[in-house]
Amino acid sequence: MEKTTRNQLKIAIVGPESSGKSTLCEQLSKELNCECVPEFARKHLTENPNYNQIDLDFMLKQQLLAEKSYSTPILICDTEAISFKVWSIYKYGSASEYVIEQSFAVDYDFYILLFPDLNYEEDPLRENSPLKNRKKLFALFEKELKTAKCRYSVVKGKGKKRFENLIYILQEQKVL
Repeated sequence: MEKTTRNQLKIAIVGPESSGKSTLCEQLSKELNCECVPEFARKHLTENPNYNQIDLDFMLKQQLLAEKSYSTPILICDTEAISFKVWSIYKYGSASEYVIEQSFAVDYDFYILLFPDLNYEEDPLRENSPLKNRKKLFALFEKELKTAKCRYSVVKGKGKKRFENLIYILQEQKVL
């Protein structure tokens, strides 16, 4: 298994809304017997659904603090700074200085970028149901991952096949 100087393998799962991030985070953490850092924004927005761009800074800070609270050898992260940057640019046309700084302070060994090939599932927190919007978000994610020179792979497929593809990619890329 690949390790970093921090003695923790960190895998971030990112992608557009309704692409299966939370589900795959949970499945992967069970498969690898490790911890999954849940998406703080989901919990926060459930309680505070009206937000603006500056609230993204707070949510990102909380997400990063949550990650730091884990000292397990493997950590699966259900979102991270690049996700906040992509969302902010998509929704507001720009990102705050803090979000941009954090997106360049990449601290993940590998990214899983989920392709939006799953059926959209209604959720009161989701804002982009049309597939064309989710594909646009996917393209923004891929652009940002390339710009930041992140090590990543795209995962496609439905149901069990999606998870099997994820495991195959992690093994093929020698992440596991």
